[in-house]
Amino acid sequence: MMPITHYQSQRGAALLVALMILVIVSILGITAMKTSMFSSKIATGTQVDAMAFEGAESAVNEAFSALYGMSSAQLQPFLAGTVGQRCLVGGATTAATRACTSTDSMDSRGLVRAGSRIRQEGMRAVSGGQLSMSGNNTLVVDFTFEILGEAEIDDFSMGNHHMLEALKRGMVSSSDFNVDTEN
Repeated sequence: MMPITHYQSQRGAALLVALMILVIVSILGITAMKTSMFSSKIATGTQVDAMAFEGAESAVNEAFSALYGMSSAQLQPFLAGTVGQRCLVGGATTAATRACTSTDSMDSRGLVRAGSRIRQEGMRAVSGGQLSMSGNNTLVVDFTFEILGEAEIDDFSMGNHHMLEALKRGMVSSSDFNVDTEN
């Protein structure tokens, strides 16, 4: 019988060490991959949130511009409770005077749906603003409007809402206006 040498008693130890190193490296790789995927989800969420924020802001800005372009006659339906709805389609500068539908989008990728609602919240007479025109009394008033801008990104279940209060000066018949002297 042959005597057992030092090399023969170590047979297989290198394989076990190599397997242990392989398991440790695999665990480190899986951990790095999960961390990378988590970071990617955070970055995507941040980008989608920013897109929804910008969409709502664009809707508010467009509604604000439309409101300030209106004449006194165009403001009159708001006295009866009409709510103006606007939808940004095909870009932040083009708006339809209607509520958005599920097929409307403001961006070229079709991700962001943004629109606004304009509602009159009251009015105040402007001091010294009473006029007489052919026997009809009219008052110059500051209309108070509430503008709500909304943006939705359905693919990510993300939305954003912005509220703005705006004043618009216009004229109204004194019969449509109950003068509030305290304001």
